Amino acid sequence: MADSLSVIGYRSLTLGSMEDWVEKASRITLSTGRELGLQELNQQLTYEGLLEGMPTTKLNRFKLDRLVAEQQAKKPSINPVYLVRPVETPIDLSPGEIYPFGSPATLPGVTCVGRFKSRPIGENDPLFYSELTIIWLQSEFAMPIEPSVLEEIAGLDWDTLASNFEF
Repeated sequence: MADSLSVIGYRSLTLGSMEDWVEKASRITLSTGRELGLQELNQQLTYEGLLEGMPTTKLNRFKLDRLVAEQQAKKPSINPVYLVRPVETPIDLSPGEIYPFGSPATLPGVTCVGRFKSRPIGENDPLFYSELTIIWLQSEFAMPIEPSVLEEIAGLDWDTLASNFEF
């Protein structure tokens, strides 16, 4: 009898079919035909640590800029990072209400940082690969990656954005 796993919200999967699902879910084909493999995925609540008040457009911009800078600092000068610009939704206030700290607005609730790998750019050397860290926000924890994000990733100019590395 095959080992099985039951995940809340999903049907019972055999370990073999779960491996297939993970493999399929972690592969993206760009519009150019290039295949990407998701090597690492880190996720956290976008407003984790916000103790009081509402998020504002200024806070959101700061959070996104800091997130990109943190990822770039992991491998200084060689770590390319791409941010899929999230939709910012204004928070409606009561008529006549003024929020004293800026313009209230929210971003999607989950921040995702994925490290993607592909074949090398312009090289045929099997000892090289290309890599790009992609940051996106979505309403729920991945997987799956939300369709609008997948659409933007599929249209990326990998050869311009990613960098080659040696194994």
